[in-house]
Amino acid sequence: MHQKKVFGTKDQKSLVDLYAKYVSEPKASFFTQIGLGLIQAKREGIKIHMLEGEDGNGPLELIDCHTSGGVFNLGHHHPEINAALKEGLNLGLDIGDHHLLSEQRALLAKQLADLLPGRISKTMFSVGGGEAIDLAIKLSRAFTKRKKIISAKRAYHGVTGFALGACAPSFKDPFFWDSPDFLQVPFADINALREVMDEETACVLFETIPATGGILIPPEGYFREVRELCDDKNVVMIADEVQTGLGRTGKMWGIYGGLYDKEQVVPDIMVLAKGMSSGVYPLSTTSYIPELESVFEEDPFLHISTTGGSELGCYITRKMLDIISTPSFLAHVENVGKLFGQGLNKLKNDFSDKIVDVRGRGLMWGVEFIDDFTSLYFVLSSVRNGVFCDYCGNHKATSKFLPPLIISENQITEILERITTALMNL
Repeated sequence: MHQKKVFGTKDQKSLVDLYAKYVSEPKASFFTQIGLGLIQAKREGIKIHMLEGEDGNGPLELIDCHTSGGVFNLGHHHPEINAALKEGLNLGLDIGDHHLLSEQRALLAKQLADLLPGRISKTMFSVGGGEAIDLAIKLSRAFTKRKKIISAKRAYHGVTGFALGACAPSFKDPFFWDSPDFLQVPFADINALREVMDEETACVLFETIPATGGILIPPEGYFREVRELCDDKNVVMIADEVQTGLGRTGKMWGIYGGLYDKEQVVPDIMVLAKGMSSGVYPLSTTSYIPELESVFEEDPFLHISTTGGSELGCYITRKMLDIISTPSFLAHVENVGKLFGQGLNKLKNDFSDKIVDVRGRGLMWGVEFIDDFTSLYFVLSSVRNGVFCDYCGNHKATSKFLPPLIISENQITEILERITTALMNL
């Protein structure tokens, strides 16, 4: 019996044309024009294989340093995650009914409560990060009976509802999403935050390390001061750990020791997504301190998500947490992250005419170039040399690297060698 062919059922050009006709012509045109009109095929470990191009040179192999913003923290098709997916299906798990109580949601929520900092012990489930941020803002408003939301300039929190309101203007202006209740301040500027926070403020919402904003690292003590301001004004503090959580910084949580070892700040709400899915089943969470649950006392169905907290997704996520929460796994991330950071800083010195700054923690790094054009061209040059990275959408002069957390020291060395060649070709 012949095995059904999954990839390469059509040639690459035909697939790009199909994508343009039935999915997105603007996106297909953009990628084609910049030389990235590639179709992804087999994925495994830290590698993405692309379909053979028109030149007949065979499939292009890329080391994944994009990971879809941290979705593939454990790489592609991690054997233990694949096994958990099959086990869950064999156990008869599916999405589950959101109007019924769930064993898998209860078990995952308990596991999260044991790992989350401070008194964060309640969890509600969503499908993606934007939906989880929406819920965090809804909780804040309903609990405080206030409307005002403060986020950072150049922020990205998702493109849905309230989340979109907390994003940079480039994401919301085309949709006329303009509300006086949503304010933005420069990231890591405590005085600017102090000036706008008042008795009408419901919450402060920050990414621990703004990724789309340029992999920005706040000074030590900044989030501790944010916490103090929120306490003084009875404002809910929300940490968007969609990309910095789940071991990305070498610690379990970016805001709790991941930025600075001795700075362990506990927010009122922590939002997780991306890596929660392990790349195979979408799931996100909004976890919060018990007091906020009073919002649902009169109506426990005030917020629902039909497919949020899929029982199958919860089963897979439990296995993911088992893997990444071990001290040895986190120590590995910290060690290879230091190696990567040292290598990037060496490149900064070697290519000082092109690179302005290198910033990061763990396996989350940004390389800032002298201008937007150099950064964009570097991304293209990196892809041509077999490394898939990306530029920061709200700070295009910065290119970012988020390799899988399972990456080895030898593979880090290989990445550095390839991007050195990419820099030499600029």
